[in-house]
Amino acid sequence: MVIILKSLAAAIITAIILLVTQFVGPRLAGALGGIPIVFAVSYVLITMGDKSSAKEFLVGGIYGAIAAILFSVLLIWFNSQFPKYHWISFAVAYALCFAFAFGMAHFTTTAK
Repeated sequence: MVIILKSLAAAIITAIILLVTQFVGPRLAGALGGIPIVFAVSYVLITMGDKSSAKEFLVGGIYGAIAAILFSVLLIWFNSQFPKYHWISFAVAYALCFAFAFGMAHFTTTAK
C-alpha cells in the first residue's frame, strides 16, 4: 500500500510541476522540482510505522541530494558540450548520478 501512496504523491507533484512549466516557465518549474517533496512524503510514509529507520533514511536522502546537485551540474555541462544529444546527455548524467548515490550508500553502510 505504501508504494501506491508514494507513486500517487509523485504523480501529483509531477503534474503540478508540468502545469507550472506551461503557465509560468521552466525556471520556476525547475526550482519547484528541486524541492524534495517526494522524499518528504516517502519519509513520512516509511517512518510512520517504524521510527528506527529514520536516521538511515535521512542519511540516504543527503546522498541523494548530493547526487541531485551533481546531476544538475553534469547535465548542464553535457548539454553545453553536446547540444544535439540532450536525451542521451540526460540518460548518461542520470546513470552516473544514480551510480554515485548507490555507491555512496553501499560503501558507507555499516554491517550489522
